[in-house]
Amino acid sequence: MTEVESRCDQNKRTHSCCKAQQSEKKRKEGKGSGQKGSGDADLDTSAPMQASDAIQRILAAKKEKDWFRLLELEPPEIDALGRTVWGVPSADVSKAYRRLSVLVHPDKNPGADARAAFECLNEAHRLLRNRGQLEEVLKEHADTARRRKEAAEAAATPEERVILYAAKKDAAKELQKQEGESFQAEIVRQMREKQMAAKRKREMRSSYRRQEDEEEDEFGEPLEEERAERAAGAVKKPAAKKRGGKPSIIF
Repeated sequence: MTEVESRCDQNKRTHSCCKAQQSEKKRKEGKGSGQKGSGDADLDTSAPMQASDAIQRILAAKKEKDWFRLLELEPPEIDALGRTVWGVPSADVSKAYRRLSVLVHPDKNPGADARAAFECLNEAHRLLRNRGQLEEVLKEHADTARRRKEAAEAAATPEERVILYAAKKDAAKELQKQEGESFQAEIVRQMREKQMAAKRKREMRSSYRRQEDEEEDEFGEPLEEERAERAAGAVKKPAAKKRGGKPSIIF
């Protein structure tokens, strides 16, 4: 073996040894970091929201009338038919309200900002739980939801847009089908209500008639006499002859 070949062989062995040492070092470090991570996973390192931060965030959301962000709830969306929808149930609205109201309550946080934030929470809770007021809020946020959806579609790739368009078309068909079924169910419900109302009306009439028959059976004779007297009184009596003419002669 030449001197050059000997050096190359030695360099290879040295490189292999160094590489093995580095691999072993990385493995130990990874094991140590994994053990440390598992230990840290048992501890909740996330810092809770401070009351002052929550108060400022609530007041900022109130200025924009973003009641959904104010209560830290999902914003409304635009469905496949172009309508503004919001799928958060009332129970979740109340849950978010209770959690934030305890955090920013004026009894725990003196100051005008805390009182204002607490009033904003009450207003948001009332608006989002009332069906009629919620519809008005959704109308006000329709443009914002539409712009948010258009921005998401614009950021998608051409392939993703094709998939989104197909999904939107299928969702629109499904919504139309559900609305048709719901409309038919509503028509059937109204027809049944009318039938039940007519049935109750017939039963009430029958009940009145039975009650009258029972009264006639109980007081039959007086009623018959009264009817006979009324019938006799209704017949016109013959008119009496007028007195007049020559006076009668009495012998």
